[in-house]
Amino acid sequence: MKAALAACAALLLALPAFAEEPPVPRLFRGIAMDKGQWRMELLGGERDGRPVPGGMPAVTVCTDNLLKSRDKPDRGRADCKYRLLKDTAEEAVMESDCPDGTGRVSMARESATSLLMHAEQKGKRGASSMKMRYTYEGACREGQGAMSFDKESEACKQMRAQAANMDPAAACANAGAQRAQCEARMRAAAEQMGAMCR
Repeated sequence: MKAALAACAALLLALPAFAEEPPVPRLFRGIAMDKGQWRMELLGGERDGRPVPGGMPAVTVCTDNLLKSRDKPDRGRADCKYRLLKDTAEEAVMESDCPDGTGRVSMARESATSLLMHAEQKGKRGASSMKMRYTYEGACREGQGAMSFDKESEACKQMRAQAANMDPAAACANAGAQRAQCEARMRAAAEQMGAMCR
């Protein structure tokens, strides 16, 4: 589930980054891609011909926070080439060609604030396909994490239970000289999980 969510988030984040390869598709004009929150729903998918298990909860991405990671040196894919194959106000198709595989993203405007996307990838890890809906929901909330779930969702119930059982002192008791760093990482992880369910 985490891998699928990361892929969805990466896809949304990557779209404005295409501005230097092909330009941002006309489909996105008038939509604040770099500010605010987007609700992502996985509508279906498959990996290597097998359906992706269902029941994945919708996730909300706060692009204000997600974009902060863009300046990290390990994030870029300068080795990829992008082509905009279709560019209208209602539809766009982009292809990527990277050393580890190729991809195609087809997008269509569903309404003034929602988009439908179909992402396909082929490469060393096999083939995958995902269909998603992105809905713009306005400004991010105070204290919202880069990715968050509905606070009453099953995912949040599980994360709250996991965070309640995290005891940095006990978990890091055998860390020796690294104990302070270990405890800080544990506290940061618990805080991050809490931010995902606000």
